[in-house]
Amino acid sequence: MPARKWIGLALAGGAFACSQNPAPTGWLAPARAAQSDPYGAWIVVWPPAGPEVAGEFLAVGPDTVFMLPPDGKVRAVALDSVEGALVAFYDAQWGGLAGWTMAGALSTISNGWFSAFTFPLWTIGGSLITGGQSRAPLRRVRSAADWRDARMFARFPAGLPPDLPRTLPPKQRRRAPP
Repeated sequence: MPARKWIGLALAGGAFACSQNPAPTGWLAPARAAQSDPYGAWIVVWPPAGPEVAGEFLAVGPDTVFMLPPDGKVRAVALDSVEGALVAFYDAQWGGLAGWTMAGALSTISNGWFSAFTFPLWTIGGSLITGGQSRAPLRRVRSAADWRDARMFARFPAGLPPDLPRTLPPKQRRRAPP
């Protein structure tokens, strides 16, 4: 197989190793800032029938998960009607790692024939690290125990306040740094 095909295959594999964060761009804060963010994580819930529901994770009760979709109207979804969920609690910012991986892999051209060894090392190692970083802020919810663990990422981890209005202003998206 020619070297160009190997390079293309390696770069494509590295790109597909990363997980896409389901939150809208700019909605989640980076890891350090997310620790003090008063809003909940982003959650995507899959009911067995019907379209997925996504929004800010407000709370989870004994039989219901509450979320705030972008329209600002609080939604309640019965847990027994949920097939699964995905919680994203911060922006992993894995693009920088992907860039360093690509730069490192391309820099191996200066290694001459030894690049046959260093290029795959850069590509495989960098892809594994970048993929791991992209999946770090994601938690899958499949069982009752998973819901108890995911509760800490809700805006109201102790449960939904009884006097909470049914319409809330949505969180403002953060701007990209200049």
